[in-house]
Amino acid sequence: KQWYQRRVRVYQAPDLHNLLNSRLAGTLFHLQEALDQTLEMSRYDPNKGHYWSFDTTEKSEEDKLRNEPCSQFQKESVDNLMDILTMKYKHFMLRSGPIVAKVEEVTPETALDPNG
Repeated sequence: KQWYQRRVRVYQAPDLHNLLNSRLAGTLFHLQEALDQTLEMSRYDPNKGHYWSFDTTEKSEEDKLRNEPCSQFQKESVDNLMDILTMKYKHFMLRSGPIVAKVEEVTPETALDPNG
């Protein structure tokens, strides 16, 4: 066992196996991150072949989901749901035609009158 001193404290030195294991784990982590980013940038198109897409603008998950069009299944599901709700709550639907409201002029005397 090896020991070393740093200022006023004494530490046990790591053995060669633990030292190499720690250094390799740190190196492999960063290497894996770099390879993952490389795979994300690699694209294939039948007309172009393989090419790299260096899109530097990062989009959030919400932006990606917001810009995707809905599927036919989603369209049909929403249409069916709207049909069901329309049939169930028909009486809440607006009637066609003008809405007529009675408007009266309010004066200070009529505003204070509880009957009127």
